[in-house]
Amino acid sequence: MKVRVGKWLRTVASSPAGRAARRVVPSAGASPAPPPRTGAARAAYRFGFAYAGLYCLTSPQVYLALRGGGMGRLQEAADSWAKLWEVRPVRNWMSVRVLGKELGDRFDGGDDPHTWAGQLCWLAGAAAATPVWSVLDRNRTDRAALDKWVRLAARFCLAGQMFSYGAAKAVPLQFQLPPSKLVEPLGDLSPMGLLWAQTGSSKPYQMLLGCAEIAGGLLLIVPRTASLGALVSAAEMAQVLLLNMTFDVPVKVHSFHLLLLSLLLLAPHTPRLAGALLTDRPVPAAVPTDLFRSRRANRIATALQAGAGLWLLGAQLRNDWSFWKNHGGGREKPELYGVWDVTDFSIDGERHPPMTTDGQRWRRVVVDSVDAVAIQHMDDSLDPCMAAIDMNARSVALTKMADPKWQVTFTFERPADDRLILEGDADGYHLRLHLRRRDLGTFPLVGRGFHWVQDNSYLR
Repeated sequence: MKVRVGKWLRTVASSPAGRAARRVVPSAGASPAPPPRTGAARAAYRFGFAYAGLYCLTSPQVYLALRGGGMGRLQEAADSWAKLWEVRPVRNWMSVRVLGKELGDRFDGGDDPHTWAGQLCWLAGAAAATPVWSVLDRNRTDRAALDKWVRLAARFCLAGQMFSYGAAKAVPLQFQLPPSKLVEPLGDLSPMGLLWAQTGSSKPYQMLLGCAEIAGGLLLIVPRTASLGALVSAAEMAQVLLLNMTFDVPVKVHSFHLLLLSLLLLAPHTPRLAGALLTDRPVPAAVPTDLFRSRRANRIATALQAGAGLWLLGAQLRNDWSFWKNHGGGREKPELYGVWDVTDFSIDGERHPPMTTDGQRWRRVVVDSVDAVAIQHMDDSLDPCMAAIDMNARSVALTKMADPKWQVTFTFERPADDRLILEGDADGYHLRLHLRRRDLGTFPLVGRGFHWVQDNSYLR
């Protein structure tokens, strides 16, 4: 094994690309990694950038981020952009032929047949464009200029995504832990629900994840640090893809492509990275690829790139902060917020004791927000409801999300801050409930907190 590894390291270090990495630093304005010269390498290069270009051009997520849209903003514009590139007859043909099913409605998550059929179309498109590009480009002697601009576009497409996902965590907005999750049985959670609850239970952790993604985007927008930004982004996207794959999060296709985009930007630096990490030979610093010959023009271009990137980041943070304040965890909690245990339950005046076999009795009422309430039954199943709470009229109107025809309006009395009496008609019966609010701090997930010194582990 030592002989094989040593031989491999010598091969990497002694390859033409490896020898180029050990040469003296090239003059200012030179490209650290010109486009490949061999026919096969050029074809792979063209195919890779053609496919990446098609994906970035047609992806509503990339389009939305480059317009500075955060969560809940410009969604109609993103939907219109997706429809513009839908080419539904072609996608449907591809879906029927390859996936064996007709296309349904598009799902924004991105792992539906609509998306998979689209990727097959873009692969076919890139395969068709590669020989055409080769023919049109056969007489070109200087390919570095085109390469610079292609990489600039790829950097900003990737940076926009790093800002988009990073801002949604840094605010924090993407992951939430509503009170209803505290009483839902662990086994009833989906893998994705478990991941969301785990990450949402620690705001510092979520915010640090977001800051790491934002850091990758910031490094990408500056030419001198772009390769480091691609490396950071590749590490971040590898982790995201791993989580999406292992927790069945329906953004596998998109996170995979963002990882590929990071690796595509890193590819020219592979020999230098191998030399730095796997050998003890000195590796010269890379010279940024300048867009223009004039030093002044390059300084202006760098300033414009940094300014555009900072605008994208600022727009994402501003929009996500507004969404968090108005619709997320930052909005004001309703007076009835929390977990309410049902201490007494009556149907048409007849009391129902708390028996797990009683299908009519309620166990808890959980107020997640001013417009979301969950009813927990004696078997611990949850019925999420849309809610309208009117403190002045002392009423709570509920509509089951799973059955919009089920609607009920309760009037309530509040004998004490932690006591509540609900009364109303539901399912043809008159219900009267006495409830007691539970201190959320009694849940270890909420109240445990952080400890520098522990006498023993607190594994529960």
